[in-house]
Amino acid sequence: MKLVYIANKINGTSGLQRMIALQINYFIKNYKYEIDLILLNQDVEEEKNFFELNSALHIHYLKNSATPLKSFYLKVKSLNKILNRINPNIIVACESDIFSLYLPKFVNRKFKMVYQRHDTKHLNFMGSNNSIKTKILNTIKKLLLSFAGKDYDKFVLLSDAHRTDWKSLKNTAVISNPIILDTKGSKAKLDSKVILSVGRHDYVKGFDMLLHCWQKVKEKHPDWMLKIVGKRTGNIDLKGLAKDLNISDSIILKGHTKDISKAYLESSIYVCSSRLEGFPLVLIEAMSFGLPVVSFDCKYGPREIINDSIDGILVSQNDIDLLADSINHLIENVELRKQMGDKASENIKRYSIDKIMNQWKTLFEEVVLKK
Repeated sequence: MKLVYIANKINGTSGLQRMIALQINYFIKNYKYEIDLILLNQDVEEEKNFFELNSALHIHYLKNSATPLKSFYLKVKSLNKILNRINPNIIVACESDIFSLYLPKFVNRKFKMVYQRHDTKHLNFMGSNNSIKTKILNTIKKLLLSFAGKDYDKFVLLSDAHRTDWKSLKNTAVISNPIILDTKGSKAKLDSKVILSVGRHDYVKGFDMLLHCWQKVKEKHPDWMLKIVGKRTGNIDLKGLAKDLNISDSIILKGHTKDISKAYLESSIYVCSSRLEGFPLVLIEAMSFGLPVVSFDCKYGPREIINDSIDGILVSQNDIDLLADSINHLIENVELRKQMGDKASENIKRYSIDKIMNQWKTLFEEVVLKK
């Protein structure tokens, strides 16, 4: 099988880039696929890729120009030149932008094409302000999105819940993200006084709500710590908020790390405070290490991953008081915490990497055989 992956960049730490690297490495190693990766917006001189890539992978960098129109022209021209030379069995598009959603329109030859969606449809729209410009742009995007994705052979979503975003499409399939980390049989002992949450410091991750929640938890359990691991951005000042809430002494803010397994193993409860998720990979990672999870019941994913009151606790969206009560409940009930942790590590095996990658293999084979 010869695949071409198309993405904007691969040198960051996003969940999408992590998943692209995982798929490419797995397919080359286990299925002996020949894979090329075309990067639309990354120069060869840019910083080294964060995630390790198999040496057999062929990477192509497209030219960019200072003017948007010329950049678009060069991008499409270079893309078609590379695709014609490689002549892949399948092109796999991975980005959520309009260009990628309409990619089949820009490819000169008829190739088999698969699109994988890792974000909610909502994230295609501009910010929440009510300016005239924003309203006009969102109206245009809404129109474009209503026709997007129809030219792909398969349009792959992360969960059944995402199908509601793409009701007009008849070519959808569902393949969830797999557990990436190998626990090597290790499980958290759940006896440390540490609560963990992982993600970039962004409004959508709801860490501001989590800190307000933690203020309530600290009142009852001042000897416990909250650790947040993830890349800091300019969108939210967690350090300043913690200081304002007088909880700085019980908060650990740690940047993005490659050794996230250590953080899971040293924690007793995982908390997801997100306002919105595409498919929370960190939840299945945490559960694979035997961590019980307390999560807002946000769109999309937590409800499909967590069995409420069995391997974790689902909390009404944005209910900070109930989130605090649920965390306190697991802190105060050690046996319940451990029972949920055991169930979590067992139930989450349905997302094993071999099972999920075999679903991709089956889908690719069906697409190739499709007339």
